[in-house]
This record gives sequence, C-alpha cells and structure tokens, in this order.
Amino acid sequence: MKYLYFLILLFLVSCKTYHSQPEFSTYYNKNQVEIKKVNNFRYLGGIKNSEGKSLKDSLIYRSGNLHKLRNSSFDEIESLKINKIIDLRTHQEITKEPDHFPKTISYQNHPAFEDENGELKDAKKQVLKGRFKKDDADARMMQFYKDYISENPYIIKKIITEILDSEQPVLYHCTAGKDRTGMITALILKILKFDSSVIFEEYLQSNNLRQKVIQKRLNLANNLHFIFPKLDIGVLEKTGWVERNYLQSAFDEIDKKYGSMDNYIHHILDISENQREVYIKKFLK
Repeated sequence: MKYLYFLILLFLVSCKTYHSQPEFSTYYNKNQVEIKKVNNFRYLGGIKNSEGKSLKDSLIYRSGNLHKLRNSSFDEIESLKINKIIDLRTHQEITKEPDHFPKTISYQNHPAFEDENGELKDAKKQVLKGRFKKDDADARMMQFYKDYISENPYIIKKIITEILDSEQPVLYHCTAGKDRTGMITALILKILKFDSSVIFEEYLQSNNLRQKVIQKRLNLANNLHFIFPKLDIGVLEKTGWVERNYLQSAFDEIDKKYGSMDNYIHHILDISENQREVYIKKFLK
C-alpha cells in the first residue's frame, strides 16, 4: 500500500508553532489509561449509541505500540485484565520496534498490508528533500484511509472478529494508535450502532492525547530546519494529527464501493444483523 509510507513521518521530528490548528475532541482525556512510555492509551466505554445504550467499560482497549513499555509497568497492564494484544503494524515495523509486554498476554499480528518495497524508508528521504508538500500529504492520507478498509477486507474482518468475539479484554494498536487503530475503532462503533458524531469525537481524541508528543516533534523539526531547509513542516502536521476528513474518506469509500456501511458490515465483515445484536448485548448496557 503505497500511501502508507506517509505514516513514517510520525517518527520525524517536528515546529515551535504549527500552521493549522488541529481539531480536538470534547472528550479530552476521557477513558485515558496513563502508563509510562505508552502513548494514546485508552479504553472504549461510557459513550452512548443511537439507542441510548452505553458501552461497557474496560473491555476494549486501544493504544500506540508497546515497544517502550517498562517492566515496572507490567503490573499496571496486568491489572487491566487484558488477555490479548492485536498488533496492526507491518512486519517491518514490528522488527524495528517489537512490542514489550507481560508473557501472560497472548499476541497476534494482523497487518492489512505489508511494506514489501521499502516505501516507508524511502518516504522519509523524499520528505526531507522537499519532494512532498502539505497538500500532497493531505490527499495521500485520505487515500491511505480508503485503501486500508478496502484492499484486504478479509484481514479487517479477522481483526474485528477477534476483538468482538473475545471473552476477555483486548488491546489493539498500530504505531501511534491513531490511523489504523482509529479506523478499526470506528468500524467497531459502527457495528454497535453508534452515531457518527460520537465516533468522530472518539477518533479525534487521539489529538488530545498525543498533543504533547506531536508538539515536541514539531518544535524539534523547526529547530533543525536549517539542516533540511526544503522540508515542508505542513507535511509533518498533516501526518501527525488525525483529521475528520481522513476518517470520513474511509466512510465515503465504503459507501462508494459497497453501497452502504450496513452492506460492508453484513457482506464484507460477514456480520449478520442477528450477530450484530449479539455484540450489542455483549458490549452495551
């Protein structure tokens, strides 16, 4: 998936001030799980769907990668009773930064694509040379969202099924816990019949929880701009924050390619309306 290479920019350095103000969620730090060296960690719970039912707490967790998780934090992770970790990253990403977690937790890797041609590594060079601009990054991020939910839907189905069929709390994550993890979360909430307004609030919460991390990187990029004068800081902004139009582009692609979200859920994810009701009873109260 060629558009994913822009996600490598999350690891690039970042500007004292950003050019465009990101959109933040009104949830702020709702359901945040604070564990050292794990970014964007939160659980889904407490929010209400279109039928007035609330998502049960502490059953579904999402985060950034666990590469820097300390042994001293293992007890905190185990106290959450997480039974399974689902890693959405590519094999290349995992080789570079493998997860670190208690051996009592099972681990699965389900990448919906692979970076077989080394595009991630090449992307960093191209961006530093100024060959990609802010508008390019914006368009390609939206294309990435479209591709992720449609290129390998059988893997998306596997991920969703693993999460919803689990009888114990599950944690799933990608690198920053915002794009791939954000799309999987949005699909789960769609299955559970949450309104789009609620789904976007949950999605945008990644900006709230990652604000310090992103600003630090932007500051560093700004300070080092004399080394890479052609670098467009706007590219880092576009790939650092999540944006409403990114997730909307995934929803629009589903409508365009499959007719509707319900068709995608029923025929691509293979979740019948009856099974959907089973999940709703399981996860909502």
